[in-house]
Amino acid sequence: MARRTGKPRDPSRERAWRRTMAEHARSGLSIAAFCRREGLTPHSFRWWRQELARRDRQATTDGVDQVPGPSTDLVVRSAFLPVRVVQDAPEPVLERVPIEIVLPEGPTVRVNRGFDPPTLDAVLSVLEAHRC
Repeated sequence: MARRTGKPRDPSRERAWRRTMAEHARSGLSIAAFCRREGLTPHSFRWWRQELARRDRQATTDGVDQVPGPSTDLVVRSAFLPVRVVQDAPEPVLERVPIEIVLPEGPTVRVNRGFDPPTLDAVLSVLEAHRC
């Protein structure tokens, strides 16, 4: 059941207050701080917040949006934030440090992670053969 004060609704005023409510939600400020910054009275802010919620409930139960236009898109309907999934971070630099193989009385072989074991075995065999 809609409240009537004798005056017809002003859709532009309702849109302005819906924008104000959305701005407040984005601001992260308390009602008192937001109203102080915007030059509003906290009483008016709370009254409009309650009135807009009542109108939204009324529109839902009636099945009709009582304020036509894009203003209803400005109503904050959820406190959830969007989440974006990103790829895993690259390996830390420490994990990319090469492995050092110090051969007795011979060269030092540095091998990066992800090396090919058969190739390393062949290289070590060649170095061992030349050491004799």
